[in-house]
Amino acid sequence: MAAKRILLLDGPFLTAHHWSAGRIKVEGEFSHEPAGLEALAAYVKKHQSSLFYVLADTAEEGFQLEDLPYVQGADRAALLQRRLSQYYYNTPLSAAISLGRAKDGRRDEKLLFAALTRVETFAPWLETLREAEAILAGVYSVPLILAGCAPQLLGESGPVLFVSLTRGGVRQTFFDQGKLHFSRLSQLATQSLDEIGRTSANDAAKIFQYLVAQRQIPRGVALRTVVLAHPGQMPTLQDYCLNTNELQFEFIDLAANARQQGLKDIPVDSNADSLLIHCLATKTPAHQFAPATERRFHKLWQIRFALTSAAWIVLAACLLFAGKTSLNLYELGDSIQATKALTETDTQRYNSILEGLPKISITPDNLRAVMGRLEALQRRAPAMEPLLLHLSMALNDTPRVELTRLTWKISDRLEGGQKPAERAKPGAGAAPPGNAPAGNWAVVEIQAQLPLGLVTDQRAQIELIESFATRLRDPQTDVKVLSRPFDIESDKPLKSAAGRSDAQLADVPKFSLRLARQM
Repeated sequence: MAAKRILLLDGPFLTAHHWSAGRIKVEGEFSHEPAGLEALAAYVKKHQSSLFYVLADTAEEGFQLEDLPYVQGADRAALLQRRLSQYYYNTPLSAAISLGRAKDGRRDEKLLFAALTRVETFAPWLETLREAEAILAGVYSVPLILAGCAPQLLGESGPVLFVSLTRGGVRQTFFDQGKLHFSRLSQLATQSLDEIGRTSANDAAKIFQYLVAQRQIPRGVALRTVVLAHPGQMPTLQDYCLNTNELQFEFIDLAANARQQGLKDIPVDSNADSLLIHCLATKTPAHQFAPATERRFHKLWQIRFALTSAAWIVLAACLLFAGKTSLNLYELGDSIQATKALTETDTQRYNSILEGLPKISITPDNLRAVMGRLEALQRRAPAMEPLLLHLSMALNDTPRVELTRLTWKISDRLEGGQKPAERAKPGAGAAPPGNAPAGNWAVVEIQAQLPLGLVTDQRAQIELIESFATRLRDPQTDVKVLSRPFDIESDKPLKSAAGRSDAQLADVPKFSLRLARQM
C-alpha cells in the first residue's frame, strides 16, 4: 500500500506530515518563497510513490445552502457546475455536497456549495505538486474532515456548534442533524489559553445571533455548543465558556477521543491538528476541492493499483490452482502405488491358481483363443425362438390340437428324413431348401392330442392331423408326422369304434410330429 503524506496548509507555510499506522511524523516545513517551493518539489520527488493530501486550514472559505430540484445524470452535473460557477466564479477549488432530500412537497435536494475562495494562496503549491508529478489524492479543508467525524462526536439530532482549536486559530463549525452547514475560523494573536477561551465564548455568541437572524434556529432556544479540548486545559476554558440562556457548553476530551480514533501520538494540548490529520488518513472524505486536472496522476495511480491488484488476485488464484493440482497429483501417486500393489497381489494369486490346475497340453494363450472363438460362435448361433414362434402361431390357428409335450435339440443331420428338395416345394420367390448349404438343424418334437369327441371318427382325426402338419410346413421348415392315433399300415386291419359308448380319457387320440429348420 502506498504511503500517505499530508500537507497541512494553514498560512504562508506548508507542513509535511507522514502518517503510518496511527503515528504522525513531521518531515518538513516549506514557505511560499521560491526556495521553499524548490524544497517542496525535491521532497515530493524523493517520495514519488506516496499519496499526497493537501489539508487547508484557512479563513478564506465560502459556504452556500440552496434547495434545488432533484435531477440525475448529466443534468445534475451541469446544474451543480453552473451553480458553483455562479457562487465561486474566481476559484476552481469548489465542491457541491448533498445534505439529503426534503421529505414532503416536491422533495427538493438540499445542497451545500463550499469552496476555498482565495485561489492565489493555493496556486504556487498546486503548481509545484503538478510539476513534480505528485500523486495528489485531493485538496481537503478542516470542515470536510469534521463533517466525517461529527455524527460520532455530536450525534445527529438538533443544531450543534462545534468549537475546535488548530494552529490556524479557533474554528466554529455549525451542524444541523449531523450535516455540515458552514464553518468559520478566528485567527489568534498570541495562542494563549485565555485568548482561546475569550475567542471561543465571544464567537459562539456572535454565531448564535447570526443563526437566529437567518432563522436556522428558533428564538428562545439555547444552542448546544461543544468544545473539543485537552482535559488539562478544560478548567481554564470553562471559566470563559459559561452557560447562558443562549448557549449551553459541553466539553469533549480531546485525548480520549484521539485514543478512541486509533491515534497513537496523543496530543498534549488542545491543538487538534494531529487528530484531523489522522482522520484524513483513515476516514478520507468523499468530497474534496481539487479539479480533475490536478488529480490526473492520482487517477493513473488508481488504474495502476487496480491492474496490480487484479494481477495479484490472478496470481493467487493460479497458485491456489497449482497447489490443488499438486495435491491431486500427490493423491493420484498414492492411488497408483496402491493399485500396483493390489495388481501384484492379484497376479500372484492368479499364478498360484494356475499352478494348482491340472496340466493340459494347450497353452493358456491358445486356450484363451479357443474360448474366444467359442464365444463368437455362440453369439453367431441363432436361437430357437423363430421355430417356437412358428409352432405357437400354428397352434393358435388350430385350436382343436392341444400340445402336451415339447422337446428340442440341435442336430447336424435329419435321421430318416427326406432330402430337402423332396420335403417341401419352394414358394414363389424363395430359394429351394435343397440348394441350401449343409449345416446344423434345429429340431422340435411335439406330442399333442385331439378332442375326445373324435375318438370314433378316424377320418376326421387324419384330416385334422394333416391340416395341422400342412399349417406348420413351409419352405424353411421340415415337418414329419412321427405317430398317429391308430395304425394305418397295409398289413394291419382297421378297427372300428363306432359302436362303443364307453369312451374314456385314456382313449383320447394322440399323435406326435417333428419340426426341423436348418440353422
